Amino acid sequence: MSFRRLAPSVLAGLAALAAARGESVCRHGTAGESRPVSLAAVERAQEEVARRLSEAFGAVGKLDPAGPFDSGLPACAGRRERRLPARVPPGLVGRTFAFAPEGRFPAADVRVATSCRRLLEAEADALADPELVERLGVRCAPTLVRVRSEEELELVEDP
Repeated sequence: MSFRRLAPSVLAGLAALAAARGESVCRHGTAGESRPVSLAAVERAQEEVARRLSEAFGAVGKLDPAGPFDSGLPACAGRRERRLPARVPPGLVGRTFAFAPEGRFPAADVRVATSCRRLLEAEADALADPELVERLGVRCAPTLVRVRSEEELELVEDP
């Protein structure tokens, strides 16, 4: 019998011997503290994610790409400036967001459409959804939102 034919059988025999002694070929250390898992809590979390996704997809499904879009924001009555406290990620400091109807955007880093004739042809970076409008304190359109710091926004209505 040649060595080449003998080598695989020797390796297989060594692996079987190691397994017979109860030793594992691989050792994986723990990655930190372990905690008991509650399957009921996991199920509740999965149901919550499913509910939120269905709400989000439901709103998206109602939008017709060939149809119009309107956020419901009223037109601004006149120029007004105000500052609001807000928690903002550090990466957004110095950025500007323009909330306006399609075609009436002031200069800004991000253009958020409050309305447009055809959603498919909108030249905006985002649509004004209720959560974004509320979080940034936008009351009317057009509004320019400047992120002054991680804790303050400046809003200019009808810039």
